[in-house]
Amino acid sequence: MFKSPRSRTAGFTLVELLVVVVIIASLAALSFTVGPKMLRNAKATDSLRNLRQLGPLFGTYAADHELKLPPAFGPVVQEDGVTVNRQWNEVCLALLFPDTAPEDFQTKAWWEKNKPFLRNPLLLESATPRGWSPLNPGYALNEMIPENLALAADGVVPARDELLAIRVPLAALADPGRTPLIAPFDSWTFRYDPAEIARFSGGTLKQLLVEDKVPILFVDGHVESITPAEYLEKKLYLVPIVPGI
Repeated sequence: MFKSPRSRTAGFTLVELLVVVVIIASLAALSFTVGPKMLRNAKATDSLRNLRQLGPLFGTYAADHELKLPPAFGPVVQEDGVTVNRQWNEVCLALLFPDTAPEDFQTKAWWEKNKPFLRNPLLLESATPRGWSPLNPGYALNEMIPENLALAADGVVPARDELLAIRVPLAALADPGRTPLIAPFDSWTFRYDPAEIARFSGGTLKQLLVEDKVPILFVDGHVESITPAEYLEKKLYLVPIVPGI
């Protein structure tokens, strides 16, 4: 009687298994390198878009307040008639969410639920020395504007708390297209003077750069990205121009 040859057990050869292992390892390595970069690029895009959306808020505020910019930290009269000090970002949030109690803007639960565009996605809560918090959104107002205006007027700089409470008239700005207004930062105000720009060489501030550049919202509403070195070269920290510079 004819006897059929013994059938071979189906399965992978050692070579085939090695090829599969190599492919899986390569894909894993690619995900660890490309994945974080793609995630950061998405956050950088969101950061730029947020800045562009902030511009109209300042126009709305100025139209309702004698064509003046909101103070960095100044008095706000509440509906109950009580005057309290609020940061500029709280003032902007009140424009976006007029029916929300101001105290809610200071809670993480509210931010997580509403996800307003005043939060910079590039500033993490875990960042040191200052990470994201409801009162530290990752975008900052230029505190040099009232300081430079005071220097130009009489050469005397008031105390910092007085400067932060000033509502700067738009008419006082000779060139709104050259006057930085909002920029990424790990605090709610920025100076971007030589000492502060030096911190962009590493740490938290370097993480806020987009393709090694700082995205800036200028007073006229346009957003421009420049390197920290260019910011210093153009002396934007002195705008409005201080006499003698």
